[in-house]
Parts: sequence; C-alpha cells; structure tokens
Amino acid sequence: MDERQLAIWKDQFNDLFRIDHKIPINIKPIEPIDLEEQTFIAMMPEPFKMASDMATLDKSMARSLSRISDIPNDLLDYLRLQSRKIDSLMRFMLMQQDDPNFRVFSESYGGSALVFVREQPLEVGALIEAKLFLEHNNGAVYAWARVIDCQVHAHGHLIRATYTHIIDDDREAVVRASLHEQSRQLKRKAEQRQLQGNL
Repeated sequence: MDERQLAIWKDQFNDLFRIDHKIPINIKPIEPIDLEEQTFIAMMPEPFKMASDMATLDKSMARSLSRISDIPNDLLDYLRLQSRKIDSLMRFMLMQQDDPNFRVFSESYGGSALVFVREQPLEVGALIEAKLFLEHNNGAVYAWARVIDCQVHAHGHLIRATYTHIIDDDREAVVRASLHEQSRQLKRKAEQRQLQGNL
C-alpha cells in the first residue's frame, strides 16, 4: 500500500459534509481494474445511468421553465405532477437494484465518503462498488470507493471509504440528501427541547 496515496484518500474523506444517519447501501468488493471514467460508466447499472440522465434533464427543464414568465399555473401544476410520477417510477426501478446479499447500513454518508459496518473485513486500499439508496424520494446513487480504514466493531467491522468515481450530479444528490437529513435532525432536536421546556 502506497502511504502517500492512502494519505490523499484520507484527506479526501473530509472534503465534504457527512451526516450520521443510517440508509441502506450495497457494498461489493471489485477486482482491481482500469480506473478510467469510461470503465466506471460502462460498469454502471442501466437504471443508475437513466436516473443520472434524468436528473440532468430535470435541471435543464427547470432552467427553461424559469425563463418563461407567462406559463399558466394549471400547466405548471400538471408538469410538476408528471415529474413526480416519473420520479416515483425511477425510484421503484432503482430500488430493484438493492440486493439483500450485499446490503449493509451506513453509519454516515456525504458527498465525499461513507462509513458503514459490515460483518466481513475489507482490506485498506480495496476498491468497492457502492449503491446508496437515499431516503425521502431522493433516489439512489452508484459510486466506486476506496477503503481507507477498517476496524473491529461490536457488529463486525467499521469501514471508512472515500469515493473515487461518482457522477457530479449524483454527488450533488448525496450532498442535498445529507443536508436535508441534517435539517430534519435539527428540527427533531428543537421539537424535543420545546417539549422538555413545556414539562
């Protein structure tokens, strides 16, 4: 293991915000392969490619609609409903990719890294395929990650990994999902404090 490379991966681990939260993820070790972007895209399951393409189209459509000022409200409502229906179908397709044989739950996740517990250890430096199934209809994300740490844990092994390959729009989706979860957690804490203050 190249210590300099490991130090770079460890630095990347903290590049972006990470939230402590459990979501289902699939983790599968993959053999050392060509790490070119084309190889990553070629190995990405088709539903994840479709979801990524649709996210890009949604952004483009939203920009186009924002430039048109005289759209009737009924038409806008109709377009939003159609978009929600498509999102629901896409979510269903992506959930079919959740393989119970490879399912674990995150301890934390964010735009640059994830932490999870797994029964079997993974070697530091190992390349893994990660499928993150985000909550609250935020979709699912496919990425490759590099294991930077593996320690014995009460339920197996606590593993920290840094993404090596992730589509930019997917990284944004993970960051958005982690920030939304942080907002939900802060709201719950505020409600609990308010309840305790009323006692």
